[in-house]
Amino acid sequence: MRIISGKARGKKLKTPEGDHIRPTLDRVRENLYNMIGMGIRDSVFLDLFSGTGAVGIEALSRGAKKVYFVDNDVKSYELTLYNIKSARLEDAASVHNLDAQKALEQFERQNVKFDIIYLDPPYNKGIVQKILQQLGKYNIMQDEGTIIVETDRGEETPESIGKFVKTKEKNYAATKITFYGVANE
Repeated sequence: MRIISGKARGKKLKTPEGDHIRPTLDRVRENLYNMIGMGIRDSVFLDLFSGTGAVGIEALSRGAKKVYFVDNDVKSYELTLYNIKSARLEDAASVHNLDAQKALEQFERQNVKFDIIYLDPPYNKGIVQKILQQLGKYNIMQDEGTIIVETDRGEETPESIGKFVKTKEKNYAATKITFYGVANE
């Protein structure tokens, strides 16, 4: 696994042993960032369920202003810290070893606002809907913000939930990437 583009391009990232963590494949990340395009530059990005940190590190490499990494698993947290430091991108990274819902509450209290929120929870556990509902309660997204959800290809993602509406969806082998935006009222 490596950084695909930007200032850390080509940097190899440490990957986990076993199947405890499921990293987003290079090809899926490359297509994801092709869809985001220039929207990544100077953005504030949240990598929720960060695993290895690859998605958020790619965002930093491509010009995100700040990336928040959240994972409640200690091994994921340590792996993310290692990979950020290895890529020399720690100045713009904020890494949290917290449960996703507690992290969102904390960001609300701290008045942190995100341009892009990337969710990659464990597949087929019903977590996506819970997190989208929680995001709808908090004021942590910019008005033109985007939520990107990675799921198993067969996992259902709602057309809309709360104030969010599905804007785009793309399948890659066993993985599905779904984009949500704030619905126009």
